[in-house]
Amino acid sequence: MPQVMTLKDLADYLRMNERTVAKLAQEGKIPGFKVASQWRFLKESVDSWFERQLQRVSGAEVAGSQRTRVSEALTVDTIELNLKSRTKDGVLVEMTEMLVSKGRIQSGQVLLGALRQREQLCSTGIGRGIALLHPRQIMPEIAREPMLAIGRSGEGVDFDAVDGRKVHVFFLDIAPTERTHLAMLARLSRLLADDALLERIRGAKEPREVIESVAEAEGRLVEQ
Repeated sequence: MPQVMTLKDLADYLRMNERTVAKLAQEGKIPGFKVASQWRFLKESVDSWFERQLQRVSGAEVAGSQRTRVSEALTVDTIELNLKSRTKDGVLVEMTEMLVSKGRIQSGQVLLGALRQREQLCSTGIGRGIALLHPRQIMPEIAREPMLAIGRSGEGVDFDAVDGRKVHVFFLDIAPTERTHLAMLARLSRLLADDALLERIRGAKEPREVIESVAEAEGRLVEQ
């Protein structure tokens, strides 16, 4: 049965103001319908709309001042190739603790709470063994610059992904602005369409290999 979202649900899901979402729906820019004067949205339709927005961002907008490269947001100390957790919440805790232990963020509890709230809305497991973790809201107090962390699980974790498969590679995106967040998601979505890149990440022996693989894949995107 299709998942139906209220205006508040959708605002939380997209990390936007309710008034903005209502205005976009009224203008027909977000697919929705009214039931007894109340807006309702089908998650499947919204996801398709959001994917189109990401593609648009990855073209015109990202070509401008927000050209954030994924490889530049990665560092060897924000990549864990041997996650020990076997549960969804365990992965959120382990990824957060990694950033705290490396001194990349100050408030692990704040970030962990935001990640848990986001997963309660809907799993960030996008299929093909991938999850794109991110907080519900932009957190400039935690990340003044784009930050990206990667976690890898050899056995995989049941993450309620859209395709029902276990997740093996987790990307955690923390951005200081909404625009930067969308730009990062847009670039990631293009990169992760490359099965060869995923295989290289899954087979990497050390974090440096992951960064080099991502940089090479980004180079091919620029050349296209």
